[in-house]
Amino acid sequence: MAILESDKSVDMTQREVAVVVAQAISRAGLPQPNGRFRNDVDHIQIDPIIIERRVTSREPGVRLQFMAANELGVTLNINLREFSEDPKGYLTNLLEHLNPMLRNSLKMRKRKEIINQAMYEIMTEEAAANG
Repeated sequence: MAILESDKSVDMTQREVAVVVAQAISRAGLPQPNGRFRNDVDHIQIDPIIIERRVTSREPGVRLQFMAANELGVTLNINLREFSEDPKGYLTNLLEHLNPMLRNSLKMRKRKEIINQAMYEIMTEEAAANG
């Protein structure tokens, strides 16, 4: 995609930006087929949104939602103004941060499961001992 290879600003509609970003995410192999989100583009659900930094500062954007590996739900809010200023940099930054965030989320999920299992064992053993 020529848009993502240039550092020049672009002028695109919400839908066009959403499709370009969704296709880039899909090429990265992140979305997994699922029944939770609509399949607008390559198993990614696309919705137009308004991003509010303050009540008086509203900017158009798009929300991309998809299911990644290990049943991790991902929601990305793309700011159209920031994307249009530097599409290549915006997308590069997004993808650089997304993989570590998914990896860390999976680690936190596993730790939480271990803690929950330990708490369950402590509680059931205590109940059996006092039983």
